[in-house]
Amino acid sequence: MDGISKAARVGQMIIGVVYLVAGVMKVWEPVLFYWEAIPYAQILGVTEWETASAVAKAALVLGPIEFFLGWALLLNWQPRLCLPVATVLMAAFTALTAKAWHMGASIDCGCFGALVERGPREATIEDGAMLVVLLFAWWGMRRSANAAPVVGRLNWWGAGGAPVWPLASRMVLGSLVVGLAVGGVRFFPELERISQSDLKSGVRLSGLALKGVDVDLMEGEYLIELFSPTCSHCKNAVPKMNVLAQDPQLPRLIALTSFAQDAPQVIDFKKQLQPRFDIATISQTDFRRLTFGHGFPRLAYIADGVVQQVWESNYMPTQARLRKIMGS
Repeated sequence: MDGISKAARVGQMIIGVVYLVAGVMKVWEPVLFYWEAIPYAQILGVTEWETASAVAKAALVLGPIEFFLGWALLLNWQPRLCLPVATVLMAAFTALTAKAWHMGASIDCGCFGALVERGPREATIEDGAMLVVLLFAWWGMRRSANAAPVVGRLNWWGAGGAPVWPLASRMVLGSLVVGLAVGGVRFFPELERISQSDLKSGVRLSGLALKGVDVDLMEGEYLIELFSPTCSHCKNAVPKMNVLAQDPQLPRLIALTSFAQDAPQVIDFKKQLQPRFDIATISQTDFRRLTFGHGFPRLAYIADGVVQQVWESNYMPTQARLRKIMGS
Protein backbone atom coordinates (compact mmCIF):
# COMPACT_ATOMS: atom_id res chain seq x y z
CA MET A 1 0.00 0.00 0.00
CA ASP A 2 1.22 3.49 -0.77
CA GLY A 3 1.46 6.39 1.68
CA ILE A 4 -1.85 7.95 0.62
CA SER A 5 -3.79 4.74 1.24
CA LYS A 6 -2.11 4.34 4.61
CA ALA A 7 -2.96 7.94 5.56
CA ALA A 8 -6.57 7.26 4.60
CA ARG A 9 -6.60 4.17 6.81
CA VAL A 10 -5.20 6.18 9.75
CA GLY A 11 -7.99 8.72 9.23
CA GLN A 12 -10.52 5.89 9.22
CA MET A 13 -9.14 4.60 12.53
CA ILE A 14 -9.20 8.05 14.12
CA ILE A 15 -12.86 8.54 13.22
CA GLY A 16 -13.47 5.00 14.47
CA VAL A 17 -12.20 6.06 17.90
CA VAL A 18 -14.41 9.17 17.77
CA TYR A 19 -17.50 7.11 16.95
CA LEU A 20 -16.56 4.58 19.62
CA VAL A 21 -16.26 7.22 22.36
CA ALA A 22 -19.42 9.03 21.25
CA GLY A 23 -21.33 5.75 21.22
CA VAL A 24 -20.10 4.73 24.68
CA MET A 25 -21.17 8.07 26.20
CA LYS A 26 -24.62 7.91 24.62
CA VAL A 27 -25.14 4.31 25.72
CA TRP A 28 -23.92 4.99 29.26
CA GLU A 29 -25.82 8.29 29.72
CA PRO A 30 -29.00 7.76 27.67
CA VAL A 31 -31.11 10.13 29.78
CA LEU A 32 -28.65 12.98 29.22
CA PHE A 33 -28.61 12.28 25.48
CA TYR A 34 -32.42 12.17 25.47
CA TRP A 35 -32.59 15.73 26.80
CA GLU A 36 -29.92 16.88 24.34
CA ALA A 37 -31.87 15.35 21.43
CA ILE A 38 -35.14 17.14 22.23
CA PRO A 39 -34.03 20.59 20.94
CA TYR A 40 -32.74 19.08 17.69
CA ALA A 41 -36.09 17.38 17.11
CA GLN A 42 -37.71 20.79 17.56
CA ILE A 43 -35.20 22.39 15.17
CA LEU A 44 -36.35 19.86 12.58
CA GLY A 45 -39.88 21.20 12.96
CA VAL A 46 -41.25 18.74 15.52
CA THR A 47 -42.99 21.23 17.79
CA GLU A 48 -45.47 19.01 19.64
CA TRP A 49 -43.89 17.85 22.90
CA GLU A 50 -45.06 14.23 22.79
CA THR A 51 -43.80 13.81 19.23
CA ALA A 52 -40.46 15.50 20.02
CA SER A 53 -40.09 13.23 23.04
CA ALA A 54 -40.79 10.16 20.88
CA VAL A 55 -38.21 11.30 18.32
CA ALA A 56 -35.62 11.82 21.08
CA LYS A 57 -36.29 8.34 22.45
CA ALA A 58 -35.91 6.86 18.97
CA ALA A 59 -32.62 8.76 18.61
CA LEU A 60 -31.21 6.74 21.52
CA VAL A 61 -30.44 3.97 19.04
CA LEU A 62 -27.66 6.23 17.71
CA GLY A 63 -25.52 5.24 20.71
CA PRO A 64 -25.35 1.52 19.87
CA ILE A 65 -25.01 2.33 16.16
CA GLU A 66 -22.03 4.64 16.77
CA PHE A 67 -20.48 2.05 19.08
CA PHE A 68 -20.89 -0.53 16.33
CA LEU A 69 -19.50 1.77 13.63
CA GLY A 70 -16.54 2.70 15.81
CA TRP A 71 -15.42 -0.91 16.07
CA ALA A 72 -16.20 -1.53 12.39
CA LEU A 73 -13.99 1.38 11.29
CA LEU A 74 -11.19 0.45 13.69
CA LEU A 75 -11.13 -3.19 12.57
CA ASN A 76 -11.84 -2.39 8.91
CA TRP A 77 -14.90 -4.65 8.98
CA GLN A 78 -17.04 -4.40 5.83
CA PRO A 79 -15.53 -1.01 4.83
CA ARG A 80 -17.57 -0.89 1.60
CA LEU A 81 -20.69 -0.71 3.78
CA CYS A 82 -19.56 0.91 7.03
CA LEU A 83 -17.51 3.77 5.58
CA PRO A 84 -20.43 5.10 3.47
CA VAL A 85 -22.83 4.70 6.43
CA ALA A 86 -20.41 6.51 8.78
CA THR A 87 -19.93 9.27 6.19
CA VAL A 88 -23.64 9.80 5.62
CA LEU A 89 -24.24 9.85 9.39
CA MET A 90 -21.50 12.44 9.90
CA ALA A 91 -22.94 14.54 7.05
CA ALA A 92 -26.33 14.45 8.80
CA PHE A 93 -24.75 15.51 12.11
CA THR A 94 -22.93 18.37 10.36
CA ALA A 95 -26.10 19.59 8.62
CA LEU A 96 -28.12 19.46 11.84
CA THR A 97 -25.59 21.32 13.97
CA ALA A 98 -25.10 23.86 11.15
CA LYS A 99 -28.84 24.51 11.17
CA ALA A 100 -28.79 24.98 14.94
CA TRP A 101 -25.80 27.35 14.59
CA HIS A 102 -27.60 29.33 11.87
CA MET A 103 -30.67 29.65 14.11
CA GLY A 104 -28.53 30.87 17.01
CA ALA A 105 -29.72 28.04 19.26
CA SER A 106 -28.03 27.85 22.67
CA ILE A 107 -28.11 24.07 23.00
CA ASP A 108 -25.64 21.28 23.64
CA CYS A 109 -24.17 19.30 20.79
CA GLY A 110 -24.92 16.00 22.52
CA CYS A 111 -22.16 14.22 20.60
CA PHE A 112 -20.12 13.12 23.61
CA GLY A 113 -22.67 13.32 26.41
CA ALA A 114 -21.19 14.42 29.72
CA LEU A 115 -17.60 14.02 28.50
CA VAL A 116 -17.44 17.20 26.41
CA GLU A 117 -19.97 20.01 26.09
CA ARG A 118 -19.94 21.88 22.78
CA GLY A 119 -22.29 24.37 21.21
CA PRO A 120 -23.60 24.13 17.62
CA ARG A 121 -20.82 26.34 16.23
CA GLU A 122 -17.96 24.23 17.61
CA ALA A 123 -19.77 21.01 16.70
CA THR A 124 -20.37 22.11 13.12
CA ILE A 125 -16.72 22.98 12.56
CA GLU A 126 -15.46 19.76 14.14
CA ASP A 127 -18.05 17.55 12.42
CA GLY A 128 -17.25 19.20 9.11
CA ALA A 129 -13.55 18.42 9.58
CA MET A 130 -14.34 14.79 10.46
CA LEU A 131 -16.60 14.55 7.40
CA VAL A 132 -13.64 15.54 5.21
CA VAL A 133 -11.50 12.86 6.89
CA LEU A 134 -14.20 10.25 6.29
CA LEU A 135 -14.50 11.19 2.62
CA PHE A 136 -10.73 10.89 2.29
CA ALA A 137 -10.80 7.50 4.07
CA TRP A 138 -13.60 6.30 1.79
CA TRP A 139 -11.60 7.32 -1.27
CA GLY A 140 -8.45 5.72 0.16
CA MET A 141 -10.32 2.48 0.84
CA ARG A 142 -11.20 2.26 -2.84
CA ARG A 143 -7.51 2.77 -3.74
CA SER A 144 -6.37 -0.03 -1.43
CA ALA A 145 -9.12 -2.47 -2.40
CA ASN A 146 -6.89 -4.06 -5.06
CA ALA A 147 -3.92 -4.57 -2.73
CA ALA A 148 -3.14 -8.12 -1.68
CA PRO A 149 -4.50 -8.86 1.82
CA VAL A 150 -2.05 -9.80 4.54
CA VAL A 151 -1.85 -13.52 5.27
CA GLY A 152 -0.79 -14.97 8.62
CA ARG A 153 -0.69 -11.73 10.62
CA LEU A 154 -2.83 -8.73 11.56
CA ASN A 155 -3.94 -6.67 8.58
CA TRP A 156 -3.90 -3.24 10.25
CA TRP A 157 -3.67 -1.36 6.95
CA GLY A 158 -6.80 -3.07 5.61
CA ALA A 159 -5.11 -4.27 2.43
CA GLY A 160 -7.56 -5.75 -0.04
CA GLY A 161 -10.49 -4.44 1.99
CA ALA A 162 -10.00 -7.30 4.46
CA PRO A 163 -10.60 -6.84 8.20
CA VAL A 164 -7.74 -6.46 10.68
CA TRP A 165 -8.22 -10.01 11.99
CA PRO A 166 -10.48 -12.99 11.24
CA LEU A 167 -12.56 -12.60 14.43
CA ALA A 168 -13.48 -8.99 13.63
CA SER A 169 -17.02 -9.97 12.58
CA ARG A 170 -17.81 -11.44 15.98
CA MET A 171 -16.42 -8.44 17.81
CA VAL A 172 -18.19 -5.85 15.66
CA LEU A 173 -21.58 -7.56 15.67
CA GLY A 174 -21.20 -8.34 19.37
CA SER A 175 -20.60 -4.66 20.08
CA LEU A 176 -23.98 -3.81 18.55
CA VAL A 177 -25.73 -6.35 20.79
CA VAL A 178 -23.85 -5.10 23.86
CA GLY A 179 -24.63 -1.47 23.01
CA LEU A 180 -28.35 -2.15 22.65
CA ALA A 181 -28.47 -4.21 25.85
CA VAL A 182 -26.54 -1.73 28.01
CA GLY A 183 -28.45 1.23 26.59
CA GLY A 184 -31.77 -0.43 27.38
CA VAL A 185 -30.72 -1.39 30.90
CA ARG A 186 -29.49 2.17 31.55
CA PHE A 187 -32.53 3.92 30.05
CA PHE A 188 -35.77 2.09 30.82
CA PRO A 189 -35.45 2.21 34.63
CA GLU A 190 -35.07 6.02 34.31
CA LEU A 191 -38.37 6.72 32.53
CA GLU A 192 -39.81 8.24 35.70
CA ARG A 193 -36.77 10.51 35.96
CA ILE A 194 -37.51 11.86 32.47
CA SER A 195 -41.11 12.70 33.42
CA GLN A 196 -40.02 14.57 36.58
CA SER A 197 -36.95 16.46 35.32
CA ASP A 198 -33.31 15.74 36.11
CA LEU A 199 -33.30 17.77 39.34
CA LYS A 200 -34.36 14.95 41.61
CA SER A 201 -32.90 13.44 44.79
CA GLY A 202 -30.29 10.82 44.02
CA VAL A 203 -29.54 12.05 40.47
CA ARG A 204 -25.95 12.94 39.61
CA LEU A 205 -25.83 16.22 37.67
CA SER A 206 -23.44 15.02 34.99
CA GLY A 207 -22.84 17.10 31.89
CA LEU A 208 -23.69 20.40 33.57
CA ALA A 209 -21.25 23.11 32.42
CA LEU A 210 -21.38 26.52 34.13
CA LYS A 211 -20.33 29.77 32.46
CA GLY A 212 -19.51 32.89 34.42
CA VAL A 213 -18.54 31.05 37.61
CA ASP A 214 -15.42 28.95 38.11
CA VAL A 215 -17.02 26.11 40.05
CA ASP A 216 -16.99 22.34 39.79
CA LEU A 217 -20.31 21.12 41.12
CA MET A 218 -18.94 17.58 41.22
CA GLU A 219 -16.84 18.47 44.26
CA GLY A 220 -18.16 19.91 47.50
CA GLU A 221 -21.55 21.08 48.73
CA TYR A 222 -23.68 23.74 47.04
CA LEU A 223 -27.12 25.25 46.99
CA ILE A 224 -28.26 25.84 43.42
CA GLU A 225 -31.26 27.85 42.33
CA LEU A 226 -32.83 27.52 38.90
CA PHE A 227 -34.22 30.90 37.91
CA SER A 228 -35.03 33.31 35.11
CA PRO A 229 -34.26 37.04 35.39
CA THR A 230 -37.64 37.78 33.78
CA CYS A 231 -39.65 35.62 36.22
CA SER A 232 -41.61 37.57 38.84
CA HIS A 233 -41.51 34.68 41.32
CA CYS A 234 -37.73 34.50 40.89
CA LYS A 235 -37.42 38.22 41.53
CA ASN A 236 -39.55 37.95 44.66
CA ALA A 237 -37.30 35.17 45.92
CA VAL A 238 -34.12 37.28 45.76
CA PRO A 239 -34.32 38.70 49.34
CA LYS A 240 -34.67 35.18 50.75
CA MET A 241 -31.86 33.87 48.52
CA ASN A 242 -29.66 36.77 49.68
CA VAL A 243 -30.16 35.73 53.31
CA LEU A 244 -29.20 32.15 52.48
CA ALA A 245 -26.21 33.27 50.40
CA GLN A 246 -24.81 35.42 53.21
CA ASP A 247 -25.08 32.70 55.87
CA PRO A 248 -21.54 31.36 56.45
CA GLN A 249 -22.96 28.12 57.89
CA LEU A 250 -24.64 27.21 54.60
CA PRO A 251 -23.04 26.00 51.35
CA ARG A 252 -22.30 28.46 48.59
CA LEU A 253 -25.43 29.50 46.68
CA ILE A 254 -25.23 29.66 42.89
CA ALA A 255 -28.18 30.68 40.71
CA LEU A 256 -28.40 29.03 37.29
CA THR A 257 -30.08 30.57 34.27
CA SER A 258 -30.14 29.98 30.52
CA PHE A 259 -29.60 33.70 29.84
CA ALA A 260 -26.09 34.75 28.82
CA GLN A 261 -23.96 36.64 31.32
CA ASP A 262 -24.10 39.80 29.23
CA ALA A 263 -27.81 39.55 28.41
CA PRO A 264 -29.73 42.79 29.15
CA GLN A 265 -32.15 40.82 31.31
CA VAL A 266 -29.34 39.57 33.57
CA ILE A 267 -27.73 43.01 33.76
CA ASP A 268 -31.06 44.63 34.74
CA PHE A 269 -31.74 41.85 37.25
CA LYS A 270 -28.42 42.50 38.99
CA LYS A 271 -28.85 46.27 38.89
CA GLN A 272 -32.39 46.33 40.26
CA LEU A 273 -32.30 43.50 42.81
CA GLN A 274 -28.66 43.44 43.93
CA PRO A 275 -28.33 39.65 44.35
CA ARG A 276 -25.70 38.57 46.87
CA PHE A 277 -25.17 35.24 45.18
CA ASP A 278 -23.30 34.15 42.05
CA ILE A 279 -25.19 33.81 38.77
CA ALA A 280 -24.01 31.22 36.26
CA THR A 281 -25.22 30.45 32.75
CA ILE A 282 -26.12 26.95 31.60
CA SER A 283 -27.39 25.87 28.21
CA GLN A 284 -31.09 25.97 27.36
CA THR A 285 -30.97 22.18 27.14
CA ASP A 286 -29.67 21.82 30.70
CA PHE A 287 -32.05 24.47 32.04
CA ARG A 288 -35.00 22.67 30.51
CA ARG A 289 -34.03 19.24 31.81
CA LEU A 290 -33.65 20.68 35.33
CA THR A 291 -36.99 22.51 35.35
CA PHE A 292 -39.19 20.34 33.12
CA GLY A 293 -42.62 19.76 34.62
CA HIS A 294 -41.90 22.05 37.59
CA GLY A 295 -41.12 25.56 36.43
CA PHE A 296 -38.93 27.87 38.51
CA PRO A 297 -37.51 29.05 40.80
CA ARG A 298 -36.28 25.73 42.17
CA LEU A 299 -33.72 25.27 44.91
CA ALA A 300 -31.58 22.17 45.42
CA TYR A 301 -28.91 21.03 47.83
CA ILE A 302 -26.18 18.99 46.12
CA ALA A 303 -23.12 17.22 47.47
CA ASP A 304 -20.33 16.08 45.14
CA GLY A 305 -22.63 16.50 42.16
CA VAL A 306 -25.47 14.38 43.56
CA VAL A 307 -28.84 16.01 44.30
CA GLN A 308 -29.72 15.54 47.98
CA GLN A 309 -32.95 17.50 48.24
CA VAL A 310 -35.10 19.77 46.05
CA TRP A 311 -37.56 22.54 46.94
CA GLU A 312 -40.13 24.14 44.66
CA SER A 313 -41.01 27.84 44.50
CA ASN A 314 -43.94 27.55 46.89
CA TYR A 315 -42.08 25.42 49.43
CA MET A 316 -38.70 27.08 49.82
CA PRO A 317 -36.94 26.06 53.06
CA THR A 318 -36.28 28.50 55.86
CA GLN A 319 -32.77 29.42 56.92
CA ALA A 320 -33.21 27.40 60.11
CA ARG A 321 -34.42 24.37 58.16
CA LEU A 322 -31.40 24.45 55.87
CA ARG A 323 -29.04 24.77 58.81
CA LYS A 324 -30.62 21.70 60.37
CA ILE A 325 -30.26 19.73 57.12
CA MET A 326 -26.61 20.74 56.82
CA GLY A 327 -26.01 19.85 60.46
CA SER A 328 -24.98 23.43 61.25
